[in-house]
Amino acid sequence: MDTTEICRLTRDALEALLAERSASKPQDRRSGKRGAPRRGTPRWPFPGTVELWIPDAAGRQWHSLATSINLSESGLGLRCDEPLEAGTELEVAIHEPEVSFHGRAVVRHCSPGPEDTYVVGLQFLFDDA
Repeated sequence: MDTTEICRLTRDALEALLAERSASKPQDRRSGKRGAPRRGTPRWPFPGTVELWIPDAAGRQWHSLATSINLSESGLGLRCDEPLEAGTELEVAIHEPEVSFHGRAVVRHCSPGPEDTYVVGLQFLFDDA
């Protein structure tokens, strides 16, 4: 992929991507079924590759790949192989067929998932300046 195809992660960019896929119904977080969302911002199923740059205690970053589960205007659900500590701020790149985004996020929760994976909820951090 050409780096000119990577866009800054912004609210407007996410809204445009979700509008393109508006034919699909939001996913109900409680049941995993499509339908009415439980929270203020609906989630859409968005399988895809996610790159994470996670800071360690020494201030270095390590790179990891994860799989997107769902996407909303405010965050991302994903499945990864390593546990992530809630409150950790990290850099993220989301790769979808239409576009790739790069931005920042904070880990809001991490729970054990199926087959020795972890289900992680990220909240996007937008630069409003």
